[in-house]
Order: sequence, then structure tokens, then C-alpha cells
Amino acid sequence: MTRTGASRPHPAAPPEVTPMRPFRRLWSALSLSSLGTWLSVPALSATAALLARDEDLAGRAQAVGGTLVLMVLPLVLFAPLAGPATARLDRRLALAVADVLRFAVVLSVPLVDALPWTLAAAFLVSCLTLLWIPVAGAAVPALVPEGLRGAARRSAARAVYGAAPVAAVLFAVLALIAEGAFDTAGRADLALYATAVVFLGGGAVVASLGELSGPTPEGFSIPAPLAAAFRAPRSADGTPAARGLGLAVAAATLAGAAVAAVAEVHARELGGGDAGYGSVLAALAIGVASGLFLGPRVLRPFSRRRLLGLAVVAAALALLVVALVQNLVVVVFVTAFLGVAAGAAWATGTAALAGPDEDAGEDGASGPLAYPRSVALVTTLAAFIVAPLLAGAFGSHRFSVGGGSYDLGGAGLALLVAAVLVLLSGLVAYRRLDDRRGVPLLPDLAAAVRGEVYTPPAPAEAATAAVPVRHERGVFVAFEGGEGAGKTTQARLASIWLRDHGYDVVSTHEPGATKTGMRLRALLLDRETTGLSDRAETLLYAADRADHVANVIRPAMERGAIVVSDRYIDSSLAYQGFGRRQEVEDIARVNAWATGGLIPDLTVLLELPPEAGLGRLTSPADRIEAEPNEFHERVIAGFRALAEAYPDRYLVLDASRPQAELSRAIQDRIRELLPDPVPAATEDITSTFPAITD
Repeated sequence: MTRTGASRPHPAAPPEVTPMRPFRRLWSALSLSSLGTWLSVPALSATAALLARDEDLAGRAQAVGGTLVLMVLPLVLFAPLAGPATARLDRRLALAVADVLRFAVVLSVPLVDALPWTLAAAFLVSCLTLLWIPVAGAAVPALVPEGLRGAARRSAARAVYGAAPVAAVLFAVLALIAEGAFDTAGRADLALYATAVVFLGGGAVVASLGELSGPTPEGFSIPAPLAAAFRAPRSADGTPAARGLGLAVAAATLAGAAVAAVAEVHARELGGGDAGYGSVLAALAIGVASGLFLGPRVLRPFSRRRLLGLAVVAAALALLVVALVQNLVVVVFVTAFLGVAAGAAWATGTAALAGPDEDAGEDGASGPLAYPRSVALVTTLAAFIVAPLLAGAFGSHRFSVGGGSYDLGGAGLALLVAAVLVLLSGLVAYRRLDDRRGVPLLPDLAAAVRGEVYTPPAPAEAATAAVPVRHERGVFVAFEGGEGAGKTTQARLASIWLRDHGYDVVSTHEPGATKTGMRLRALLLDRETTGLSDRAETLLYAADRADHVANVIRPAMERGAIVVSDRYIDSSLAYQGFGRRQEVEDIARVNAWATGGLIPDLTVLLELPPEAGLGRLTSPADRIEAEPNEFHERVIAGFRALAEAYPDRYLVLDASRPQAELSRAIQDRIRELLPDPVPAATEDITSTFPAITD
């Protein structure tokens, strides 16, 4: 299946990492501590709501919102202080103490049974978690060899973030048990006790570990989210990330954070209680995890930037349903779809920054992904502050609809406002991110569902329609294909065959067929050429082609020769258009002007999977050959799309077939185009038609 614009999924941890007993025990400790951290969020917020049960809707919403805000606030305000504060601490002792202190704080909440202390406990747990994060991040590389540290970090990240769905499901189960086993005043205590036990278990596992000393990983300092959120880096293709990407990440985060902020109040309005609250959170967490997994894999031929914008719009539409539907079961299922859209948006957005050769999971707390993480963190804090306030301020309302009545709670109205904001932001982000403007969305999406890349009808011919095409006396044959497909070999064999049959043949290639072209070729293919923008690369290829046509191809055709070229315009359409994700129509127009509208009489496309083609190369890879596999897959898909658009001009062959078979097929097709090898003047003199045989 063709793969276009797909971001590279995180590779799985090598098998050498997890069997290491010390690392496996640390992984277990991180899993338990993370489970306690995630479980403490619904446990403390549900406790705050229970303690404010005698208040009105605004009071309950503010109690839940205040708990959530105090759990996020230290991560936003004090993040830069965490690294220096823990740099000199004994790592095993610091991790164990952090877990034990969180155990004590959480355990004290049901004993004190007061809302102010619950809020204070939320703040303390968050502060201890903030100290735990850099210590855990520095401890992971200390237990594995240097070559496996990247895999160890990815495995640890899965342990940390993978605990979120487990914690949400566990809370829902505990809440369901508590509703049947305890009275109203003690229903939230079971989740708190379970959270405390999990923290204690994590501390016990850490205490059993050996020495965790080692150098602090470079670049693991935690940046200030408030500053990093407004300091957008450039994305992998060199464009400013703020041009839509930050807005898309903020909108996707707002969709999920708004649901989490009012989920407790909304579930209670729908008659769900804490079990319903846990179900909504579980659906959201599982959906986000699924979206993170599916984001790099779904609709691979589809533009990742378009997918990012569409994912945000899908999250907004799901949020509208969550806000308006008054059925808890439907709300839970739609929240899962919302999570999938938000997770896919995050996966595609971070991939745009990290690039295909970078691992989005290995930049620690800094690096290119510090920007979207900071945007998400600041957006979450804002949602936790504003959404509960709106829910309390709106209150519940009854509307008359079609002779009946429709009740909409304050939480639903707050979610409705958030949905409108997310939808507007998603539409703006899509417009800014769209890298295939002029290509209709629905046909592009339908082609991606079929596993294909959509190409507008006849871009090259349409672009050259305005340019007067000169009718040449000769024949022009171009050979195209990916790296290692055998273009050069087949072009050489075709030239030899034509010469053997008495034709004047000019064999040429791109780039570098002229003296000027040789200099451009060295610049374009040298791996030492760095920082060359995609547009500059496209224009340099067009400049080489203009000189090539003017000084080699056109003079040969004007004297009646047969020109056999290794690459021509379609290579730019495939490599710089599809491969670099630039507008194919723009590239076609530039090259139509550069060549005076000259189009080959025949284009021979040799198809070969990129892995096989690159495996044939014997010399060191040049700058284009060294591009990642996804780039070459987009190129192959582009050639195929061009061949489907112009079937009369293309001869498509499977390059894995034997060389002799390919040569015979090419000769049969070229023979249909061949002129009489004897000049017309000779026929005028002899008044005879010479016999021509193969």
C-alpha cells in the first residue's frame, strides 16, 4: 500500500532492554508511581465534589475545578525549578521519598475530611510529582548501556503515559464498588485509599532497587511552559510551527481538557455519579491512547497537515455531541471518539515538528516538542480554570423544543462554548496548515481511504496549455522511476538498440547534462549541501532542465535525432512535488516555462519498492538517496499517480522483472514511435522506399 506523508511511528523497545532485571524493576516502579499519579486526579476531584455536595452547581463545579487547577498549576509555574532542585539528590532515595510522601498526603485526605485540606493535598501531590519527573527521567539511562538508552526512555514513557487509561478504568470500578458498599459520605474514600496503596507500592519497589547514580542526561532540563508556549520553533520542513500547528495543538487539548474539567459535574447531571465520572475519563484516556497509536498509521497517503486540521475539527464535532446529548452512555462513547481525534491531532502535530528522522519520544522535557507540550499544558490550565466557572455561571436551563422541553445543564453549556471555540480554531488551523491547496478535500480523502494519492487531472498538460508547444521532428523518450529501479541501465540499452538500427540517438540525463548542469548537480546531490529549502531545490532542478532543453534536447530533436533521457520533468513532479509535499501544479507551471512546453513522446516508468531499489545501490547515497524511506514511498506514489493521469504517454513496468524482458517491452513500445531512419531527401532522390527490417 502506498504511504504518503506518514509520520514514522515510534520504534518498539529492542528486546535487550526489558529483560534487564534492574530496568524491569525500575519500569515496574515507574508504572506504579504513574498509576498513583493519574489515579489521584479523579480521586481528589471526586472527593472535593463530595465535600461540596451541599453547595449549588457553581460551588461543586468550582470545588472540582479548583482541585484540577491546583494539580496543574505547579507544573506550569515551577517546572524550571524542578531540575536544579533534584540534580544532586540520591535518585533512589528521592523517588522513594516522593512516593512515600504522596502516600501520606493522599491517605490524610479521608482522615481530615475537609475541602481546604483536599485542595492543599492536590497542590502538594502535584509538587511532589514535579520533583519526581526529572529524577525518574535521569534514573532510566543509568540502568542500561548507552546504545539502549533511547529504547529505555521510550519504554519508560509508555509506562508513564500508559498508566492513564488504566487509572481511569480503575477509578470507575472503584467508584462503582463504593456506591454499593458505602454510604454517601464515604464513597470517595475507597479511591483515595487505593491511590495511597499504589504510591506506597511504588515506593517499596524503588527502595528495592540498587544504585541509580549516573550522569544527568543532556538537555533534560524542564523549560518554563509559559515562556515555551509562546516561542514556537520551526517545523521539520522549515516552516514556522506557529503557522497553525500551535493553534491546532491548543484546540485539540482544549477539547479534551474541557471534558475533564466538567466531567464530574456533567456525569452527575446525567445521573451517573462517580462511576459515570470515571467512565467518561476512561473513555477519554482510552480514546487519546488509541489516537496516538492510530495517528501515524491511519490514511497514510493523506497529507499529515491536512489530517491534523481535520482531526481538530472532528474533535470539535464530537464535543458538540457530548455537550448536547443527555444520555450518559452516548456521552461516554462519543467522548472516546473525541479522545481518538485529539490523540491523532497530537501525534500528527508533534510529528510535524520532530520530523521523520527524529524520535518524538526522546527529547526529554526539552527539544522541539517542548513547544507543543507547553502549549498543551497552558491550555489545560486555562480550561480547568474557565470551564468550571462557566458551568457554574450558566446553571441549568430548560428550553422548549417542538412542543416538548429540553434540559441543558451548566456543564453542557460550558462544553458547548468550548466546542465552538475548538471548531473555529480547527477551521483556521486547517486553512493555515493545508499543504495541498487547490486539491479538493473530498477526492483527496477518498483516494487516501483507497490507499492512493489523489492527483488533480492533467496538471502537467494543463500547465503547459498556455505555452506554445513546438512540434519537433525527432522523438523524445524519458525514463523515470525511484532510486535503483534501473533507469540508467534501460536508457543505455535502448540507446544502443536504436543506434544498431541506424538512428541518430542522443543519450542524456538529469541533472548535469551540461557544464552548468554539472555544477548544479554537484550542489543538488552533495550530502554536504545543507539548509537548502524545498523551493530553492525545485528551482535549481528547473534551471538545470531549462539549460538541458536549450542546449541538448531541443537542438537534437530539431535535426531529427531520437533523445533518450534518464529523468525529466516528471521527476520534479514526483520528488519535489509529492516527495517534498509541494504544490504539483506550481512545479508543473515552472517547468513548463523552463522547457518551453516540451513533453516526452514516451515516458517509461520502472516501478520498484524503495527498499529494494535502495538496496541495489553500491555507491554511497547522495543527498536525495539518503532521504528517509517515507520520502521515497511518496515519490513512488507520485510517479504512479502521474502514470494514471496520462496513460497514453506512460509505459509502466515492474522493474523486478528480468532485464531482457524489460528491454523487449520497452523496444516494442518505442518501435511504435520511430520515424523512417533514412532521411526524406534520400527518398526524394531515389523515388523508392527502402526496406527496413529489424
